[in-house]
Amino acid sequence: MLEKLKKILWKVDGMDFIDNPAGSKGVFQLKYGKQLIGILTYEDNQWTFKYSDEFRIEKGLNPIIDFPDTEKIYTNEQLWPFFASRIPSLNQPFQLKKIHKANIKQDDSVGLLRLFGNETITNPFRLLAL
Repeated sequence: MLEKLKKILWKVDGMDFIDNPAGSKGVFQLKYGKQLIGILTYEDNQWTFKYSDEFRIEKGLNPIIDFPDTEKIYTNEQLWPFFASRIPSLNQPFQLKKIHKANIKQDDSVGLLRLFGNETITNPFRLLAL
């Protein structure tokens, strides 16, 4: 039951169809200013987020609410809302033109994060594709 609820509530509006093509891979750095917060990866149909050693040692910064344990390696089959919110609604014609021009499939969350994920108005972090 919990897994069914998670699947319903977990997705960001308009993102319920986003998945990843087979063999898709991606590595991203999450930064706050110059500080490396953590690494987000996608491989073998699994998203992983891990805080950087640099962040775990730093005492002045609090963990991200969605990832409260700085020692844990978080894994999930679906992209967490914290990161998915960086991808704009694909119902916008202007965004669809960008996606088409970049030759990215609309269901490729790794490709969409590479295209749109660097900055967002929802939080002050930057997500840099490696």
